[in-house]
Amino acid sequence: MEPTSSLDELRRRATKFMQLEELKEARNHARAKHIPEKTRPRDNKLPPLPYPKQRDLRPSKYTQYTPLNANRGRILEEALHATLIHAPKKAPTPRNADMTKHCRFHQKYGHTTDECVTLKDRIKELIQAEHLRRFVQG
Repeated sequence: MEPTSSLDELRRRATKFMQLEELKEARNHARAKHIPEKTRPRDNKLPPLPYPKQRDLRPSKYTQYTPLNANRGRILEEALHATLIHAPKKAPTPRNADMTKHCRFHQKYGHTTDECVTLKDRIKELIQAEHLRRFVQG
């Protein structure tokens, strides 16, 4: 923008900008009347959905799991140390995640290590391959 040379010039420019803003607002208002109600953006946002969403739940591969003599967090540490298992790439924590629960396998919030379905499946596979037999109860 170039500096104004007089007060009248400044007023004229300001009036022009105000008219542009009013025109934009009028167009947006006219468009909003033609948009169906279902597709209109909401002014008041809904509260976040509780985590996990139904579509986020991953079904487990197995119906039964082997009883373990240690918690899954300890088994995870042993498997990582022995390079029997590799942690997945760290993904961002979902916006609605329960920040009181942390999964050491996925390295994000939303569920605990003991609740982690992916880890349960991997541990079951390693037990079946007889790599983690010492953690089987009995």
